[in-house]
Amino acid sequence: MSALPQLERQQEARVSPIIQYLTGLLERFAALDDGAVASYIPELARSNPDHFGICIATLDGAVYEVGDTRVPFTIQSMSKPLTYGLALERLGEDIVHRRVGVEPSGDPFNEISLAPATGAPVNPMINAGAIACAGMVAALDDAPLTLLLEAYSRYAGRAVAIDDAVYLSEKATGHRNRAIAHLLGSFDLLDVAPEAAVDLYFRQCAVSVDCRDLALIASTLANGGMNPVSRERAVGERVVRGVLSVMTTCGMYDAAGDWLMSVGLPAKSGVSGGVFAVLPGRLGIGVYSPALDERGNSVRGVAVCRALSKDLALHLVRPGERTAPPVRGQHELGALRSKRVRQPAQREAIVSASAATAIFELQGELGFMAAEAISRRLTDARTQPDLVVVDLLRVARSDRGGIEFLSALGESLNGVGGALAVSGAAGDLELELPDVVLRFVELDEALEWCEDELLGRVGHLIAPTAVPLERHELFSALDPTELERLAQSLGTLEAGPGTVLVRAGDQAGEVFLVTDGALSVFAPVTGRRLSTLSAGMTFGELGYLERGPRTADVRADTDVCCTTLPYEVLDDLAVSDPRLHAKLLHGFARVVVTSLKTANAEVAHLTR
Repeated sequence: MSALPQLERQQEARVSPIIQYLTGLLERFAALDDGAVASYIPELARSNPDHFGICIATLDGAVYEVGDTRVPFTIQSMSKPLTYGLALERLGEDIVHRRVGVEPSGDPFNEISLAPATGAPVNPMINAGAIACAGMVAALDDAPLTLLLEAYSRYAGRAVAIDDAVYLSEKATGHRNRAIAHLLGSFDLLDVAPEAAVDLYFRQCAVSVDCRDLALIASTLANGGMNPVSRERAVGERVVRGVLSVMTTCGMYDAAGDWLMSVGLPAKSGVSGGVFAVLPGRLGIGVYSPALDERGNSVRGVAVCRALSKDLALHLVRPGERTAPPVRGQHELGALRSKRVRQPAQREAIVSASAATAIFELQGELGFMAAEAISRRLTDARTQPDLVVVDLLRVARSDRGGIEFLSALGESLNGVGGALAVSGAAGDLELELPDVVLRFVELDEALEWCEDELLGRVGHLIAPTAVPLERHELFSALDPTELERLAQSLGTLEAGPGTVLVRAGDQAGEVFLVTDGALSVFAPVTGRRLSTLSAGMTFGELGYLERGPRTADVRADTDVCCTTLPYEVLDDLAVSDPRLHAKLLHGFARVVVTSLKTANAEVAHLTR
């Protein structure tokens, strides 16, 4: 019997440990049958109390779901943070917080909690505050519902719509909410008619979602406002901070204190039975189970979130926890090079003057801790560097403090004749930097800029325009007689900028000695630059040693002139002039060793 069917069965049976864990939670709490479905809204009374789903979405787009995660239900009060965020983004904190406070009420969700002097609701998570936010959104646009649905859809990563039956049910029975809207109107807290504000509120509560949507909404907030699956921005990072802050203190109503102590995550519940919770910078959680406790929160939803927080150590307050240091690596140019191959004298000059340079590789978040680490290392250095490169390739997010620090550092360095370069910044970092800060896509480009700047300071030509054959690295050990004999067999190749001199896969037949100009070597598949050569350097020597096809593309960066040394000439020399042949092979070895040293240094850097 073949082993293949058995192997296939084993592969089919393999289940993610995360799914196994969530399935265990589902089974563990399915027996929890306390509570009852909401009945004050007739349509919600039809909910099946046995429905139960759990979903987790991470910031890199992974989604884990078990149970009834695709059963539709209405978002209800879980819409409140989203509408509050929309109002904040469109109107700003000053305007919004003149009409809605941010203090915990300690009251149930439908309590009429208003500030005594102004009549403003105490926070946007209770109904009064949510209706005030809906009123602000209603005044923003001629089609406020479209505006609101588009915002919700960006959070969920799909188009969402209204459940008309639930909307009509809420509208027919929402007398208390209608009264709250008129009370807000009496305090001049609405720019639209009270009926328009409360109608938009009824509609936002009736938006149909499922448990997976809740997890993606939560992970979007955890990701600073960008949906981790669709990569579409739902809301700005500055707004997310305010939304999560209010969710932390007010999202679970009169159970907020107990929730913060036992679960420790910003969260929001709804009377339809949903709960979503956010671990900023890590993941989002969605749970759906319609049976509610006396405070209007899902019984199973609360239990699952408590278990997740305890089992997986998700509590926001984790004493003693240390994150990865913001500075992953710090170097000088002598230790970290660009892919431009330099002349020996240039390399020596760069190493000698490298104390004037500093290269920082950051990771995690560009914020205060990163700024403090860079500032301390720059000011504590014996010779304070004024050519600085900051690589953000491994930075996932930034805050205003980090961006302002980079701007200030760039201005400061510019003021003393130095410069700051930033590389590797992804588009979603939203860096707003002054013109004095140079921007590069890759660290290699920034390193080359820094090397050029340093060479200019010490009076070295960045790239010699021409190098005669007798000074070429490959021929430097030849005497005049040997060079004269060899010159008769050499060819010449001239090319303009952008010309491809060699293509990967072509059959190799000659060694190229660059005598004028500069060119770059590129990997054939990725198109990434492997090295940049200038006058006095060689390529194609490995092809002679291996006798195989070309392994990379070579393209002229400028007008280029190369002397070519055919392989058959080298083969003839092995017989006719072994001494000259040996000198040339020794020259090949020097070129290869230099390349290997550079490659080894790069590999060591990448694998740290």
